Amino acid sequence: MDFLVVVIAYVVSVSVTHYDEPVSAVAMRWRKFSYRPSMSAKLGVAIYALVPTLLLGFILYLLSSGFVEFVLSLALLLLAFKSGDQPESLAEYQRKVEQGEDAAAWQIAVEQLGLEGQMYEPGEEGIQEGVQAGLGYLFLERFFVPVFWFIAFGAPGILLVWLVSVLMKDESVDSFAHLVRHALYWFPVRLMAITMALMGSFSHCFPLWLQQLKDFDRDDRVFLITCMKSAIGHAHEDTLLDETLTLLKRSQLAWLVGLALWLIFSF
Repeated sequence: MDFLVVVIAYVVSVSVTHYDEPVSAVAMRWRKFSYRPSMSAKLGVAIYALVPTLLLGFILYLLSSGFVEFVLSLALLLLAFKSGDQPESLAEYQRKVEQGEDAAAWQIAVEQLGLEGQMYEPGEEGIQEGVQAGLGYLFLERFFVPVFWFIAFGAPGILLVWLVSVLMKDESVDSFAHLVRHALYWFPVRLMAITMALMGSFSHCFPLWLQQLKDFDRDDRVFLITCMKSAIGHAHEDTLLDETLTLLKRSQLAWLVGLALWLIFSF
């Protein structure tokens, strides 16, 4: 069932765009309702993210319904995957760049391709690498992390990851929330990186991956981008983003194939 849920959610996510905003707003209202300034950071995050997660797990345990769990898992995966239209967005970004519309290209990159807008100006040299980094991190957040925690803990695992991802949109969150996200991403980012090594230049990527594997404090974005670049190898600037997207899609496919094999051999 896990494989079927992931595949359906994946197919739907690449077919639609920007459908998570209303529900994200509900999560933020829950955050405002549940948080009090007098609370410690740990208690605030626990009430916001952990309580709903445990409650969902308890409800699913009481119901013991495969159908209910299937529907809830599918809905939560759709929330976590968000829109999977990065290939279309990348093509539009590249068209804008070719047409010399740097401001429009920058806007697309920031809104749809994960570019950190505060670090780059429209038309700035090196922006391609920023878009590359944004793409990689989008795939991590919107596919690899949710799938990992879904396989580990089912629907409650997805809910926890999604609630934390919504929380991180609030720029005023404290360092403890960042630490929680870092802990949730620690295993998935390393599994994603080794998958990219297998799908790309293994001889370049694997030694780097192995060297940084056990460093808990290593920033997950830096770790991912470093491994992704080494897995791609020497790419021409004109083909850098296309090769990056190809590597990411291959890595996604590798995880889906792995889930399918796990389903087959688990019987």
